[in-house]
Amino acid sequence: MRFWTAAASYALLALVQAQDDPFPLPLCNGVDITDATIDSLQAWMSQGKLTSQALVRCYLARIEQTNRYLASISEVNPDALDIAATMDTERATTGARGPMHGIPFVVKDNIYTDDKHNTSEGTLVLLGGRYASEATVVTKMRAAGGVLLGHSTMSEAADHRALSQYASGYSSRTGQGRNPFNLTQSTAGSSSGSVIAVRSNQVAVALGTETHGSLVHPSCQLGLYTIKSTPGLMSRHGVVTGSYYHDTPGPLTRSMKDVAIMLDIMKGIDKYDNLTFEATGRYPADGYTSAVSQKGSLKGVKLGLPWKAYWAANGHVNSPGNREQFNARISELEAAGAEIYNITETNPFALVTNPYGTGMPNDTLPERNHLIAFSTLMSVGYAEWLRNWTFPGSDERYGMSTIEEMAAWNDANNATTGALGNGTWWWNNVTGQSFYDNAVATNGTLGPSFWAAFGWGRFTARQAIDNAHSYVLENGTVVELDGLLVPNGRNGNQGNACASVPAYAGYPIAQVPIGMDGYSVPFGLCVYGRQYGEAKLVEVASAMEDLFQWNARPLWYNYETAKGPWEAIWPGYTCSRSSLSQYGCTVA
Repeated sequence: MRFWTAAASYALLALVQAQDDPFPLPLCNGVDITDATIDSLQAWMSQGKLTSQALVRCYLARIEQTNRYLASISEVNPDALDIAATMDTERATTGARGPMHGIPFVVKDNIYTDDKHNTSEGTLVLLGGRYASEATVVTKMRAAGGVLLGHSTMSEAADHRALSQYASGYSSRTGQGRNPFNLTQSTAGSSSGSVIAVRSNQVAVALGTETHGSLVHPSCQLGLYTIKSTPGLMSRHGVVTGSYYHDTPGPLTRSMKDVAIMLDIMKGIDKYDNLTFEATGRYPADGYTSAVSQKGSLKGVKLGLPWKAYWAANGHVNSPGNREQFNARISELEAAGAEIYNITETNPFALVTNPYGTGMPNDTLPERNHLIAFSTLMSVGYAEWLRNWTFPGSDERYGMSTIEEMAAWNDANNATTGALGNGTWWWNNVTGQSFYDNAVATNGTLGPSFWAAFGWGRFTARQAIDNAHSYVLENGTVVELDGLLVPNGRNGNQGNACASVPAYAGYPIAQVPIGMDGYSVPFGLCVYGRQYGEAKLVEVASAMEDLFQWNARPLWYNYETAKGPWEAIWPGYTCSRSSLSQYGCTVA
């Protein structure tokens, strides 16, 4: 009897995928850039096999080839080729600035870029406005030599428009973003366009943001790597504010080393974001890339499985075929020398999550519901954003200053925004903007009701994660764990389980892809860390990456048959800025 090795299985899978791929990626200047990482692209440019201009042209061609199916890119940068030419000239004369030199990247549409792009958070209500200055993380990526290729689509208002009956990845501006693994299945999370772009080889790396799951969930369901960092590790200036205490930008990539490279570029103090001062002295002295490791470093690593909160009753874990894959990965970790502690005796998350890990317990007192905190902070955040956001003086939105005015504008433009629940399937059928309504009702008041909900949620979530990291053996010995492993996969039509508690706590998470479910949608493992524990997460997650070697490629199931009302995006609204490509825009 012949036994297949893992290498043989992956080789067979790659052969089948190459034969079945309806959108094969053409060679770029004779080079196969499929799933290329920053290091590989940089090597080819250093060797003269590629230029930054060639890369930009190839990625623009890929966007042209695939975007009508994926709706992942809202606009491309009309100056991208000129920027790339500058980077090529600089490389030839003075050398590369660093690992990002000449590498194209895209940004989520809630990250402001001071150029010819529109930044609209996927909405119509903000489309056409301008901010006071560019997002700090974008400025840093440009300074490192990165070439901004375009803006990616996103769930409207970062999934903060409606609380129910909405399609994640959908916006009134660009339509429905789709998962290239199976176009009938969800992308999950508002950074979906950035994730789709990287996974479908429209770009090498991308920036997204997370308030509650929008980095770790879509990267899970498209098989990518990310770290949702501690808020304040990098500046949030220039990012449309969802929640001051929860928001953070983050990298979306094909490797944990690429994550580390981008963390090293984007971290740091910013006078425009006072939370960044709390991170002073919390960065690794040699950078996050110094923490990248191989599978051999798993020997002696201590990892905990919070059983009752996530592993016992979670719907995704118990879906057919999934538990076997999760168990196999845990066994691989043990075989590599990792010490696995199954936390079954107690549930450190009992106060802050339900038995399925997908939300707060049903018996949570109404005044402690973290939704109060999210809704209030959203009202405050939009008000702060709009102070520095301007429309042309002739625009009816000139002087808009509150989320209440934004909601009213959506109502008044119901034909395109669907704000009144007029049969458009993608928003809830009561008002079409129930999250906005909740935020309006708070009046942005940071009073006792807000602090009661926010304070209780933050304290209990931090206590839960910190306590779970200190595992007590039967003899009373305390074992300090290096991370907590939480399954990251969709739970039916509900959200993934791994983001909530770290969101409440303001703690970091790493996402590592590990398998694929029965619908050909990837899933992964989240690694919970402690506050500012990103270096340890890079170490553990990169070792897991090296061990698992997971990189299944999309097969584009149902790309011709997946239909829906999203085929027709909003009609007739005019973009105020010209763009090289008019995805979703009518020229003024």
